[in-house]
Parts: sequence; structure tokens; C-alpha cells
Amino acid sequence: MASIESLCTLKLELPPSCIEFWPLDSQYAVVGTYNLEKEDGQGSGLSDPAQHEGQKKEQQRNGSLILVHVEGDDVKIIQTLATQSAILDVHFLLQEGADSIFGVATSTGSMGIYQLDQESSGDVPEMMLLQTIQYFPENELITAFSWHPEQSAVGMTLSTGKVCLGKVDLENPSHLDVGLHELEAWTLAFLPDGTGIYSGGDDCALKYMELPRDHPDSKEEITGANYAPSWIMSWSDKKAHNAGVTAILPIHVDSGNSWIVTGSYDDCIRLIHAPTVGRRLVHAEMDLGGGVWRLKVLDKKLAPAAAVNSSEATQPPEGLLLLVSCMHAGARIVELVRNGDAWNFEVLARFEEHKSMNYGSDSQVKLNEQGQRTFISTSFYDKLLCLWRY
Repeated sequence: MASIESLCTLKLELPPSCIEFWPLDSQYAVVGTYNLEKEDGQGSGLSDPAQHEGQKKEQQRNGSLILVHVEGDDVKIIQTLATQSAILDVHFLLQEGADSIFGVATSTGSMGIYQLDQESSGDVPEMMLLQTIQYFPENELITAFSWHPEQSAVGMTLSTGKVCLGKVDLENPSHLDVGLHELEAWTLAFLPDGTGIYSGGDDCALKYMELPRDHPDSKEEITGANYAPSWIMSWSDKKAHNAGVTAILPIHVDSGNSWIVTGSYDDCIRLIHAPTVGRRLVHAEMDLGGGVWRLKVLDKKLAPAAAVNSSEATQPPEGLLLLVSCMHAGARIVELVRNGDAWNFEVLARFEEHKSMNYGSDSQVKLNEQGQRTFISTSFYDKLLCLWRY
């Protein structure tokens, strides 16, 4: 297992919570920060966004969006936008013609819609706020979000435990409650066709909700931890994880046979067969030494073409390379490998220069001339941003 050293480090003004490279030009990345004001209002008192939020409703949070540029072995800050809310999640919209648009989840119940604009600023892009959509009361945090793969909508998880769908309509925004966790909901992921959502929460529950393609205008009141609207088929599993579910990554879906990789506060990464109907089964798991907060696919090794029309087609990829943000343990490069009927995780490399919670990590899409990937990872309390390669 390789131990990686940084090529460049930056000390940020506020604690970084999330990062994503720009798909259109991955020399640029957007970093979101999360700051909790001290009671005396004097400074950048820090609060971990992954701690329980129930006792912090009245505390004031703010943050910023930072545009950074990677040039060779160096990374520089190009632009900083102060925000009146803390930023908990950031994702670019992966649609043709809209790949300069990105959204951010905030601590005040709103989604910010931004654009990286190159036309008015020349060659160097500039972040511009297009719209703020206020979906929820300002004392509710949107802990994570995901763009709907087919509709103009977002899926969101909240500090109240709710899982919601939001219509991205700048003139008439609306949201629909589709599920509820007993404690904070931390993460969600759509099926590739948008017909279902997996969610995870602090209650150790992995939940699935099947959605119609045209979401009904439901007025049902959301009550109780086992809530599900009458038009949704759903299930909840509390056996697979020993602590809160913090990351969900669908890796294979075929006729209801869904395979997902999950992360948890119990420090484990897991491969789970989680069909939309039927029993859930953990096929592989590994303790990574820190809470698994974020997962990203770097590469896939697909099954041989001869297996397409066999039972092999219902299995996950033969191999999977992942970038894992492991909170207090730093970042990991992890490979999932199939050997016959068994799957195993293997840690290929680790980056451990962070001295506090690693929440945000991402990788450029293209390899460099030496066949290496370029990564940026961040850590919260020490406000550190690191550039490294593997």
C-alpha cells in the first residue's frame, strides 16, 4: 500500500466541507466551506457539519465558495465568494449544454444555483450566482443533494431526517417529501433512470424509495420514522450498518438488481446487493480506519462481452477503483475486485497529511503523461487543501 505525499498545500480562511472539479475543464475546481460563528460573534468558531445538528438550530453559520486552478504541481485560488450560509455539498449539472452550472446545498434550507462564466471574464472562469431557491425553513440544513438524472429536479437530505425531491423552477419552486429518517439524513443517490432513491441517515438506516416518472403533487403530511407516501414502494434496512450511513454509490442496476457501495460512521466500506424488491445482502466490507464520508468512482473494469446475456449481467463490475474520503483517517484509493463469486476491497494508496476531518476529495478525469491522476483533498478543522497524485 502506497503512502502519498502532497505536491502543494494551501491554508484556507474557512473550513472546507466539499469539492468538485469542473467537468468542462478539470483544471478548475469549486470548494465549499462551512463556518460556525462563535457566540460572541468574533471569529471562525468551527463546528463539524457531520455532528448532530439538533442543538445548533439557533447558531449562525456562513461560508464561502472558492474557485481554484491547478497548474502543474501548483494550485491557486482564483476567486472567493462569501456566502451568508454554510455550504455542505456541491455538484455540477452533468447535462449537455449545462455543464457550467453547479448547485450548492446550504445550512439555511436553500439551494444555490451558480454558473462558471468564461464569456464575460475572458479565459479565466468566474463564479456567478444565478438563483437561490428557498425550499425549507432557514433553520433546516440541506446535508446533501443530487441532480435528478432525467428531470429538472434535485434530491435532498435534511438535518430533520427528511428525504425530499425539489423542482428546479426559479419562478415556482416546490418540494415533495418522499421519506424520513429517525435522525439526520446524510446522503442519497438516484437510480440511473431516476425511478428510485437510496438514502442513508444517522439512524443506521439504508432506505429505498421507488418513484414514479411523473411525481404526483402529494399533500400528505410527513409523520413518523416509517413514513412513506401511499404512492411509493419503499423499504428500510438497519442490519447492514453499525452506525450512521453517510455515503451511497450505485454501481450496477439491471432489472431491479441493484448493487451499491456504501460508507458509514462505523469506518467500513461495503458492497451490498440491494434489490428494489427482496433481501439485502452484504457481499464485501472493509474497515478503512475512519468514517467513510464520500465515495467516487475513478475507473471500472467491466465483465467480458460474452457474459452480457448470462447471469453475469446481473453482477457488479469485475473491478472498481474508488476515491474515498475517510474523515479522521484521510483519503484512500480503494479497489473492489471480484474473484470468482467473491468480492474483496483492497487499499492501494493512502493520503494522510490531513490532521482533521477529510470531508471533500475529488480527482481530475484525465490522467497526466505519466498515467497518474491528480487529486485535491481537504480537511476541516485545520482548513487544509492538498494537491497530490497517484
